[in-house]
Amino acid sequence: MPKLSDKDRAEIKYLNVKNDIRNLVNKTGYEDIIKYMIEDLDHIDDINNTQSMYLFQIIASLQKVLEIYPRLEHV
Repeated sequence: MPKLSDKDRAEIKYLNVKNDIRNLVNKTGYEDIIKYMIEDLDHIDDINNTQSMYLFQIIASLQKVLEIYPRLEHV
């Protein structure tokens, strides 16, 4: 049996939890999940740290999604 790459293992892991994710989205909705992700990631300690800069960019993107997503539901 060939050895799986990290990418293949990640895809298998995703496929194993895909239905759980779908059920969570159906139960709570995207907006609450995005809000939780923002809260969970918002622990920037040192703005000069490269990792913190990436977290800041992710949080800013999620906030933009949270602002725009409700408009898409009514299209």
